[in-house]
Parts: sequence; C-alpha cells; structure tokens
Amino acid sequence: MKLLARDCSPFTPQPTAAEAAWLRRLVTHVHAAELVVPISGERDEEEPIAYCAWDGTWWAGRYVGSLSFEGHSLTIEPRFGLATLRNWLFEATAVVLTDSPGRLQENESFIAQLLAFVWVRGFVDAARHGLPALRRDVAITGPMVRGRLDVPASLRLIATGGGQVVSVRSERSLNHSASAAIIAAYEVLRRWLGVPDEQWMPARAKELISNLSSITGPRPQVPTKAQLDRIRYTPITAGFAPIAELSRQIANRRGLAADTNGSGETTGVLLDVAELWEMYVLSIMRKAAAPLAVTHGSREKTATKKLIHSDVTGQGLGTLIPDAILHEGGKIRGVADAKYKSLHPSASAPNGPQRDDLYQMTAYLGRFTAPERKNSWGVLVYPHDPARPSTSQAEQLSPWSLDGSRKIVFITLPHVASDAVIKLRDLISRMTRSDTTGTHRLYLGESSFT
Repeated sequence: MKLLARDCSPFTPQPTAAEAAWLRRLVTHVHAAELVVPISGERDEEEPIAYCAWDGTWWAGRYVGSLSFEGHSLTIEPRFGLATLRNWLFEATAVVLTDSPGRLQENESFIAQLLAFVWVRGFVDAARHGLPALRRDVAITGPMVRGRLDVPASLRLIATGGGQVVSVRSERSLNHSASAAIIAAYEVLRRWLGVPDEQWMPARAKELISNLSSITGPRPQVPTKAQLDRIRYTPITAGFAPIAELSRQIANRRGLAADTNGSGETTGVLLDVAELWEMYVLSIMRKAAAPLAVTHGSREKTATKKLIHSDVTGQGLGTLIPDAILHEGGKIRGVADAKYKSLHPSASAPNGPQRDDLYQMTAYLGRFTAPERKNSWGVLVYPHDPARPSTSQAEQLSPWSLDGSRKIVFITLPHVASDAVIKLRDLISRMTRSDTTGTHRLYLGESSFT
C-alpha cells in the first residue's frame, strides 16, 4: 500500500482498517528522530510521524518526506506547497530551490529537492575551512624507510629478491570514505534533479565538488556505515561526519523514493517543517524588529533558562528557550515564539490558541521580563493559512493583557518574506509605543478568552 498525506493535516481520504492498522504499527515502532534530517542543527521535542486524534481521525505530523515500513510506504507533502517552502528556505538560508523537470514522479520531486537543499547546505557549511583532508596510512616501497617499517610486508618483499622495504607513513589525504560518500550522493542528486548547469548548487559547492571528484573519481563506491564510523575526524573536519552519513543514505537512494520491496527495513528521510518555520520567523524578526536587537533564546546569556530553582542547592528545573528574545538598551523588552499550528478555532482548541502555548508564553514572560517594566510583551507567531484567509479572533483582539505590565500578542505571517517583514514591523512598532489601555484580559483557565 502507498499512503499520501499533507503535513499537520488529516488524511484525505481517511485510511482503511488495514491502512490504519499499519499506521499504528508504524507510529509504535518508528520514531521521527531516526529519519529526520536536521536543517538548523537545533530541534525541539519529537512529535509522532502520524497520529489518531480523539475522534478517530488520522492526522499526519509536522514532517514532510517519504518512508517505507514493512514493505508499505507513506509520503507526506508540504500542506502549503513547495513554493512556500522555497520562500522559507531562501529567507532563512539564502539558498534557492530550483524547479525540477517533469521526469520525477510528482510526489517524489519535492523530496529530492529538499534533500538536495539540506545536503548542499550541510556540505558548504562543513567545508568552511576547506575539504576534509584526513590522515591515512600510505604504504611506500623503496630502498629507504620513510615512516615506520612494515616488517611483515618488507620480509615478503625481500624474500622475492626485491631488495627493497615497505614503510608506512601517515599523510593527509582527501581519498577516504567520507569523500566517496559525498561524491556518490552528488551524482545521485544530479541525476535525479536533472537541472542544467547544476543551478541548484551555489558556486562554492560546485568548486568544492570539482576538486573532490578529481580525487575520488566521478563514481566512487558507496561506503558502508561501518566504514564511515571508523573515520577519526579532527575538530576542524568534525562537521563532515553528519554530511557523510546523509550522503551515504542519499547515495543508497534512501528517502528519494519509498522502498517497497518488502524487505522489512525501515527507510526514508523526513524534514521537520516546524524547524524550518522557526528559522523563517527568526529571520523575519531580525529584519522587522530594528532598532531592537534580536537573539535566539538558546544564545541569551544574561537570563537564566530555568523556570524554578531549588533554595537548597540552586538546581534548576524546567528549561525555557524561546525562539527569539528582543533587547532594547541592554534590557529584554519581549520574547517571541514560532508555532507551526493553526490560529483558527478547532475541536481541540475552540478559541484558536492552544492552552499549552499560552502557558509556555506566560512562563517565558515570567522568566525573561521584569514585572515592573512596562510594555513588555510576548509574540506567538503562526503561519498564514491561505485556505482560511479570515483573521482569527485571537489576532483581531490582540494585544491581550496578562497583568498590568505584560501582554501577549498573536499574529499570522505571510509566506512572502517582504510582506511578513512589513506586518511584523508594524506590530512591533505599535507594541513598543503602546500603553496599558485598550487591551483585552487574557484568562488561561479553561483555555478561553473572555
């Protein structure tokens, strides 16, 4: 069987009894972390690949990609379309996805393109200091010892009357398993995408690949995972370890097409769309918030990341890392968090925002902003849904007053970066000059607004 779905959406049509039974086995035995390729290197807690809601409706999770399990396949496409992901990717990374030719199956083309983006970005980042020249033992035959003497090999050579010895010297070389995996993956992606002049690759990547291919040859043998695991990287070349493993998977065509040969092996590659949305929002926030300074929550050094601390030992509990922290004059003015969810009412959230998100933002404000400081605020940022163009009540009535000095704002951002910057800049401008009047009271109990 082959199932097709869209991320964060109900299956259409809903799975049959046999398909539902397979999905239950899938979510029980396969964890997203085993298949997800990280884009930024920093990911939130795991969510299931698919799940059955309280009313029996099957939904796809926040991932896109293709996987196989027990000889059957599941492909999850982006619900906002590939063009939207292109916009997010370009805004967050300045790398552009190109249009692919029609020879790929429709439900596989976006997987190949997204994999190509992640691969080429990871390769260029890993090669910031150059290609992965690693030390390897090279055998040298001659009349003199150069390095350490290989006694067994030398004795065998002398026994044949060669009159020479074999020595082993450690040399830096690009000819190793990691390089072979990278070139093998490049050849697979190049054939699958079929884009003239390798337009999907930046100039730096083309230069690096050309140099590396001249060492390994254009069609090196794909290394095994065990061979890659034996490589000893230096601190400078350590960044090639994940890209070499991803290259091995791509070279073996994992994730480019669902393997339904019935082998029973779980294969596939998934991308976390929520992670990409967070990267997009952070980039937009940095452009829109000026003159406020914006830092990622994990890089904020002046405030503690723990919600509570022990009076006895000082040990902290409850890690708090918002996606963005906004500073003014060295003091924290507000926090922002990206939510790859719908802001419109649903069965699980009748008023739009989910209760857990409200509690989370309240905790952020309590930890990162001072109660006595006026006009400190938190922003929950959601993607605009073209299928539901109306503005939700939560956004219409923003800001919501949490107490006398702190507020929470809900906003949906367009998928075109320039439009998103304008909308967010207008909101931040209003929040930085607003007073405590004209706001609505926010109640967390029962997850309701009154």
